[in-house]
Amino acid sequence: MNQNSYMEKSRSFVTRHRNVLVFMGGFLFDFVTMIRIDSWTDLGIQLFYLSGITFLLVYQYREVRGVWTPPALVARLWHYNIEILHFFYGGLLSAYVVLYLKSSSGARPIVFFLLLAALMGINEMPMIRRFGHRLRLGLFAFCVASFLIYFVPIILGFMGWFTFVLSLAGAGYLVWKIAGLLASTEDDRKAVQMRLFRPAAAVLIVILALYALRLIPPVPLSVQYEGIYHRVEREDGHYALSTPKPPLYLFWKRDSRPFRAQPGDQVFFFVRVFAPARFRHQVMIRWEMKLEKSGKYVTTDRIPLQVTGGRSKGYRGFAIKSHFETGHWRVSTETEDGRTISVLPFRVVPDTSTKERTWRVTQM
Repeated sequence: MNQNSYMEKSRSFVTRHRNVLVFMGGFLFDFVTMIRIDSWTDLGIQLFYLSGITFLLVYQYREVRGVWTPPALVARLWHYNIEILHFFYGGLLSAYVVLYLKSSSGARPIVFFLLLAALMGINEMPMIRRFGHRLRLGLFAFCVASFLIYFVPIILGFMGWFTFVLSLAGAGYLVWKIAGLLASTEDDRKAVQMRLFRPAAAVLIVILALYALRLIPPVPLSVQYEGIYHRVEREDGHYALSTPKPPLYLFWKRDSRPFRAQPGDQVFFFVRVFAPARFRHQVMIRWEMKLEKSGKYVTTDRIPLQVTGGRSKGYRGFAIKSHFETGHWRVSTETEDGRTISVLPFRVVPDTSTKERTWRVTQM
C-alpha cells in the first residue's frame, strides 16, 4: 500500500467516524481531568456541558424546522455543531463512567456501565437517527438524571430514596420544559411536546427500575482503600495496620490476604470511604462465609459504621471478626439499604508455622 493510498483511507476513516472520534475526545478529556465527585470545578464543567447540550438541542431543532438560521458571526462555528454536541456528550458520559465505577465494585455497576455504552452506540446508529430530537432528548434525560443522582445528595448532605426520586423528578421536569420549548412553534404544541418527551420518560423509568433492583452504584460514596489485617490500632490521629512481614518475593503485598490464623487471632477489616463535604451516612460492614457444600455465602455479621464526609483521603474505620473458621470469606461495604459499595474476598487458612511472627506496620 503506497503512502497516498494510506493517507486517503485515513482521511476517509476520519470523515466517516468523526462524530465518534470527537465523542471519544470528550470522553478522554474528562477521564484525565476528573478530580473528585464533589469538586466544584468538575461539577461546573459538567453543568457547562449540560447547558451547552441544551442550547444545541434547541437551536438544532429550530434550524431543522426552518425557524432559525445561524447568523453570519457564528455560522462557521455552527457548521461543527454536531461535533460539539458529541464532545459534550463524551465529556459527560466519561465523567459518569469514572464516578459510577469508582462508587462500586463487582458485577452490579457493569449493568449501568453497559447502559452507558449502549446509549453511546445507539446515538451513532444511522437507523436510529431517524428519530432525531426524540432520541437526543432521551440521551439528554439520561445525562441530566445521572448528574442529579449524585449532585442532589452532595447539596443536601444525605442519600436515599428521597434524593433519588427528587433527582429523577428534576430531570423529568427539565426535559419536559425543553420539549415544550422545542414544540412552541408547532401547531399542536401539546401533542408534539408529549411525542418528544416519551423517549426521555422511558429512560427515566428504566433508571428507576435499575435503582429499585440495586443495579445503580451508590454515588456519591466510594471506597478508596480496604484491606484485611491482623491488627488495627489508632495512634495519634493515624491508624496502624499490622500484617505479617511478607518474604521479599511478595514485596507488593499490602495486607494479610490470605489470612494465616493462629489461636487467639482476630480478623481486622480496614476501609477508607470517601464521602463529599458535609455528608453523613451510615454504611454497613457485612461479613460473609462461603459454605463448602452449596457454594453460597451466608452472612455472619453486619456492623454499622457512621461515615462523615469531607476528608480527601476518605473516612477511616474498621471492623473486627473474633469468631471465624477457615475457608473463603468476603467483606462487603454497603449502604443502609443494602447497596454494595465494595466487596473484598479473602481466605482464612491455618498457620502451622512455629516461627515467631515479625510484623510490618503501615500507617494510614
